Amino acid sequence: MELHDPYRAPATIPMPPALPGTLPESQSQARAISDAAEYYSPSTLKMVLLSPTTLGLYPMYWFWRNWQAIKRETGGDQWPWARALFSPIWSFFCFRDLSDAASSRRRELAFAPGLLAVTYFLLNFASRLPNAGWLLALFTFVPLLPVNSLLRRYHQDERVDMERMDRFNVWHILVIIAGGLLLLLAVIGTVAES
Repeated sequence: MELHDPYRAPATIPMPPALPGTLPESQSQARAISDAAEYYSPSTLKMVLLSPTTLGLYPMYWFWRNWQAIKRETGGDQWPWARALFSPIWSFFCFRDLSDAASSRRRELAFAPGLLAVTYFLLNFASRLPNAGWLLALFTFVPLLPVNSLLRRYHQDERVDMERMDRFNVWHILVIIAGGLLLLLAVIGTVAES
């Protein structure tokens, strides 16, 4: 009679032969680790570098990708591109929906969605300020960071593969270099005028 040993490694079970029409093992491993909701949450470094160098276009892309995920998960009829284009108006609803999605894993947003939305709206409005005031608008990504961090913790809990989102490709590097040079010239010009 064999006693149950919980610390013993499980016995290996031989794999049955592949059925016709099934994927080979190498292709089947390329699937996502989890079938949980996949929201867009790039690394903080990627957000910090791409947001100012794209002059605020990357936060709009972040909203567009997350509105697509929200639409996919809720089955809603919203237009992700329109909500991303008018993200200062719709940011509260996006932050709230993303916070609600992560709360299923007992993860809470560090700040109230309303506070983050107001901050995002005001930073977007700062682009219309005279003199060097427009430089504040370069920090529109800051209110997105707590939400992005929450989504990253959610993805870790759900074992969602985040490598794709964190990777810098050639286009990202070219945008950072070209946008960084353009931004540097704009800042130098603004400071020289003052």
